[in-house]
Amino acid sequence: MKLQHILLEVEQEAAVDALEQAMADSFKQLGQELETNKQDIQANVQAANVKVAEAVGIVTVVGALLAAPKVIELLAKGMQKLFSTYKKLFKRDAAKGEQEQLQVAKTLIEFSHKWHKLYPKGIKWILSASGLFKKAGINSEQDQMKAAELIYYTILAGLAVYSGVGAVSAFKSAAASADLGGFSLGSFETAMSTIKSGEVAAFLSKINIK
Repeated sequence: MKLQHILLEVEQEAAVDALEQAMADSFKQLGQELETNKQDIQANVQAANVKVAEAVGIVTVVGALLAAPKVIELLAKGMQKLFSTYKKLFKRDAAKGEQEQLQVAKTLIEFSHKWHKLYPKGIKWILSASGLFKKAGINSEQDQMKAAELIYYTILAGLAVYSGVGAVSAFKSAAASADLGGFSLGSFETAMSTIKSGEVAAFLSKINIK
């Protein structure tokens, strides 16, 4: 194995460890922020003009979030540690070459191993506790989980695009040499396809990814 490849693997391991710790810190912070500001958040959701969802898609879910600024504020504050850590590891648009994009993809895939079940469940809990699911008419357990997973993969897609990975092809290449560990290429591709839509771009901007 070439020295360059060894160094890249060491760097990737360190990045994954840092992101996993940052996610753990963010997860804790999200819970604290929700408990501290729960009444204000619920009141804000109740006053929001949220359209009732006819079908659960990313634009529908993001639209509901954008109508409830206190929930957006909660996500931005709660995820601050993760986003700031990611931005230290991967500067904006820094992944210009194929190898750099592959490294970003592998890091996000490896990092998501620990969180691909826990974090969507956390998002589901937040959207339920805030009253946003009820307000948007997203009532079934299945639809709520789908909505939470859409937000999760949209956040991952936002991080990828921030660092310069503009297409899902880097993740497909990474999948050939990385353990997916529950990472859904299909869900990620769906998120990537919506990343430039007005609602999704506004959501990512408001939670300080873009």
